[in-house]
Amino acid sequence: MPKIKTHIFRGKRFEIDIDSLVQGWCDTPKEKEKLVLRIFCPLTQKRESLEILLHESLHACFPDMPEKEVEVAACDISKFLYRLGYRKSNE
Repeated sequence: MPKIKTHIFRGKRFEIDIDSLVQGWCDTPKEKEKLVLRIFCPLTQKRESLEILLHESLHACFPDMPEKEVEVAACDISKFLYRLGYRKSNE
């Protein structure tokens, strides 16, 4: 996975931590001034990494969205993208 340091979601800059010890976590703008999106590596199952990346990205974009809605949206979008051929690159 390419090493990126930051990304802007809906106008808020997040530090990206790809090597943390949790499966996924996203700070909310209400909680902190310094925002971090953390992803555990390596994610191994075929859609797992895509779904978790989408899940945490949705939290970053829509911090008030209920967890269940984030789970459903991330799962649905990851299945759709996987069916379209999106796969983890080994670059």
